[in-house]
Amino acid sequence: MRPIAALLFAALLTACATAPSPDPAAGAIPTRTAWIVGANGRAIGQAHFTAAPRGTLIRLEFSAGALPPGWHGLHLHTRGDCSDFAAGFQASGGHLGMSERVQHGLLNPAGPEAGDLPNVFATPAGPFAAEIFSPHTVLGAQRTRNPAREALLDADGTALLIHASADDQTSQPIGGAGARIACVALTPLP
Repeated sequence: MRPIAALLFAALLTACATAPSPDPAAGAIPTRTAWIVGANGRAIGQAHFTAAPRGTLIRLEFSAGALPPGWHGLHLHTRGDCSDFAAGFQASGGHLGMSERVQHGLLNPAGPEAGDLPNVFATPAGPFAAEIFSPHTVLGAQRTRNPAREALLDADGTALLIHASADDQTSQPIGGAGARIACVALTPLP
């Protein structure tokens, strides 16, 4: 019995030694991280964009005092450019997915645009975080077979804009969300 056990143990050791080790990146979920830039051009937090089977998961992490307390509208914009912070982030362009076929607003019967997102609430003290899901986007350079999903990493990238006020999710063109007060530039890798 002992020789058989020793033989089985040796076979097991040989199999383990020659088996290919698993590739840790093989099951990795594509994620991109970028700085959240405030109106003064300084980093006020980080944004993490993670590919999901039917959209993009976005996690926002803000440092203490990063935004005025209260509700703030969020929108994805057509260009990943936050360089003109002194001019109110106008280089980021308009909302992602704007067209004559759809209107702005998650609650609008004729909407939403691909760039429409829920509001976030900034706490009066301490850091805060928010996690939101965008079913109208894909974390890649090209659209999927679903034409309603916009590519976040196309040639000119995408920006996530944070507004001074809440988005009412119905009014045109931006839901009354007010000035652009923070920006995340999501750009394709070189």
